[in-house]
Amino acid sequence: MHSSSHLFVLGRTPKLAFLELQTLFPGIELLADDIAMLTDTNNLNVSEAMNLLGGTTKIVQVVGRVPTLTPETIVPLLTSTSKRLDFGLSFYGASGVPNSLAVAIKRALEQKGIPSRYVTPKHGTTLSTVSVDKSGITEIVMVQTNSDYIIGKTVAVQAYEAWNERDYGRPFSDPKSGMLPPKVARMIVNIARSVPFTDWKSNERTLLDPFCGMGTILAEAYMTGWRVMGSDSSTDAVVKAQKNLAWLISKNPDAKGGGGIISVTDAAHVSERVLPQLVDAIATEPYMGATNIVNRPDVKPESVKNIIKGLEKLYIGCLREWSKILVPKGKVILALPSYSVLGRTYFVKKVVDMCENLGYTIVVGPIEYSRPQAVVKREFYILEKK
Repeated sequence: MHSSSHLFVLGRTPKLAFLELQTLFPGIELLADDIAMLTDTNNLNVSEAMNLLGGTTKIVQVVGRVPTLTPETIVPLLTSTSKRLDFGLSFYGASGVPNSLAVAIKRALEQKGIPSRYVTPKHGTTLSTVSVDKSGITEIVMVQTNSDYIIGKTVAVQAYEAWNERDYGRPFSDPKSGMLPPKVARMIVNIARSVPFTDWKSNERTLLDPFCGMGTILAEAYMTGWRVMGSDSSTDAVVKAQKNLAWLISKNPDAKGGGGIISVTDAAHVSERVLPQLVDAIATEPYMGATNIVNRPDVKPESVKNIIKGLEKLYIGCLREWSKILVPKGKVILALPSYSVLGRTYFVKKVVDMCENLGYTIVVGPIEYSRPQAVVKREFYILEKK
């Protein structure tokens, strides 16, 4: 059997998205900042992979490799049918494709008796997921390497409407609060599980979010088969998280998750509610500090330093507590804040420095996730209990 390969196009958080892919598909190779390739994918269930991934926007089947981009090298890869071909070109790894190439491909197809329509990207050199899905076109993906060009056809795109519904259609959502989007939450829970895609269905594990807020991480963990547990010190947040999770389950009756226990509990005292060594992974975005103060134009450095000291005390206390309920080798994935204020960066450095003494090994980190101009930035760390 001929060995097949697939490309994975990464979304807006490529470093986190690639870490998700590395967890699920050991051996995957990063070709460019926003695209990766997996070889020997004859047994890959593309639909299941696309439904599971949070950080991948397209999956592309490789159809060939060519030394140059010309109609003579590309058209033979596209003419498996004599029917009309509506196509678009997306170029990764360099500056772009000249429009003349698309025109020449269209002309070469017509010479073979294949009528065609060419759809141009609205922005940049690549077609959006929405454009590919709504246009019903064959997207031809081209990736420049050091020695040649990889050519592929898109075979799956991210279900953007379903993602949008889980973000904005749930009973309670507050974009102003700065909480993690569902796609980022999905990447985190997939990384936390530490199970290859081939073994995914055979694994049942328990995930806890001790700062659950409105339940975004719990929702994405439930969707992927985790037994979920959550807590928050805010009664209002717990009520909203419970209603959001109930809504999700009603919308997705085939989801394989379990648990769904959410309680009002301080994150630094969860062992009072959770049995020792019950939890396989903790994934959370903890309290980020008094961001209303940090965002003020008249904020003083001393105020920022005091906020950082308070957060360091909180996080260190939580890590000590969480060690009691984690299984050996259990994972903690958390977003630590850094503040960009008055030309300086303030970070909870003491937390990172103390990890070893607290009984954890830093596996990965930091991976930054934030908007470019954000005052409060998130840096993800993955810790493993010794």
